[in-house]
Amino acid sequence: MGARCDSALCFESEGAHVTTTTASRRMPWSVARPVEGAWLISRAGDFWLACAGGGTVLLAMAVVLHWYGNRELDTADLLLSELHLGATYDAVVRGRLWRRMPFDVVVVPLAIVMATYAVMLGGHSMAVTSATLYLAAWHRGRQNFGIARYYQTRLGGAISSAHEHMFRAAIYLPMAAGVLYFTNTSFLYEGEEYLSLNIDPGFVWVLGALAMASVLTYLTFTARRGEQIHPGERWVVLANALAFGSAYVLGAWSVSFILVLVVHHEVQYLYFTYAMARRSPSPRVGGLLDELRLLASFAVWPAIGIASWAVCQRLEAAWVPPFLVSGLLCHYWLDGRIWTRRARRLAAL
Repeated sequence: MGARCDSALCFESEGAHVTTTTASRRMPWSVARPVEGAWLISRAGDFWLACAGGGTVLLAMAVVLHWYGNRELDTADLLLSELHLGATYDAVVRGRLWRRMPFDVVVVPLAIVMATYAVMLGGHSMAVTSATLYLAAWHRGRQNFGIARYYQTRLGGAISSAHEHMFRAAIYLPMAAGVLYFTNTSFLYEGEEYLSLNIDPGFVWVLGALAMASVLTYLTFTARRGEQIHPGERWVVLANALAFGSAYVLGAWSVSFILVLVVHHEVQYLYFTYAMARRSPSPRVGGLLDELRLLASFAVWPAIGIASWAVCQRLEAAWVPPFLVSGLLCHYWLDGRIWTRRARRLAAL
């Protein structure tokens, strides 16, 4: 098992020891002394923005947009995608991680940019589109895993090894089943060809059934444990299952469903990164003016992202598409490095 990290998007790659808390020693949610950071910002804010109303908002948006059209959502996706890329760079700058993690934050992203240019300008855009599809799905699933893990650690971690295994299965199986179904039935991703998979449909349906069973088993298990489980953990697990089920299964017929997942992912990430910025040592948020100052400083890099995107839209040079795609791929890489326990420790120095 991987590292247990407080940070919501922590990737388990640092090799730290995992500890779990037995149910007999775990204090119920209602009687536990409220710990600082039990919620990212607040219960209501977390529910609607980080957890998308337990997934119900995602389904409602998907159904409405399927009938009404997705032009407005497509525009929101373009804007939010640049904002959430900028939020990643804000976290890098705020923690001065380019000095403290130069290989992860400078060397590898430069290598990604050069490789993207070499592949795309060499006439192999399909390979980049394929990588983007599969990495995007993994990235979105890992983000949900990390935020659910954040809530889990607020009450001391998984209550048992069974809880740990069911939690992982309820996150990863819906992700895997949804993506495999999409790649087995749709041969275009955002209008572009990609390297789709040709898997026996029977296997895909079995995996889908296992995914549904894993979520139901997890929900039943955690419902019986009641207040020993942080409600935010359950909300994110349910939202993750509904998001991947609607996005990659129904999304094979309508792009609206994929756009709903993407927009939720971007809003969730902006909410999380702002919550982490509020907890950094430098800002002291004690009132409305402090909150506005922090919000203004947090908005700088997202605004730079929007401005760079706007400039690129006016250009028709061959270097523009690789530039935009490499920025997205760098975001996927950085997101897996800047929220680890090691990165948080270095940022606090």
